[in-house]
Amino acid sequence: MQKPKVLVVDDEVDVRERLSNILSRNIECEVSQASSGEQALEELKKSCFDLVVLDIKMPGLSGIDVIKEAAKFTPQTAFLAISAYDSKEVADGALNAGAVDFLHKPLSKEAVELKVKDILSRRGKYLPK
Repeated sequence: MQKPKVLVVDDEVDVRERLSNILSRNIECEVSQASSGEQALEELKKSCFDLVVLDIKMPGLSGIDVIKEAAKFTPQTAFLAISAYDSKEVADGALNAGAVDFLHKPLSKEAVELKVKDILSRRGKYLPK
């Protein structure tokens, strides 16, 4: 089985790096990064990803916009939405757009690892380290 491919999308470089490090150290997967919604869509058009972990609130295209647009050409990709805005409205908006789950910032290593393993397992893509 091939390693699952995960795209991490956040306009904050420290969040992007932290998420990428958590994933690459604790889950057997290939991790790529994008710093904006626009860049995320470019990456999704170039390559097939099993999971996209993305911030909801970003300048330009929001995470919700990315999910809605990407669903048109990559329906097999799962989306895990993240946000510093811990409200039911934000979480519901992401889930209604097509995200499979939601985490609020600040992100703990354990929560990220658990959610990502669960999502990849449900899709038959998780390879235990």
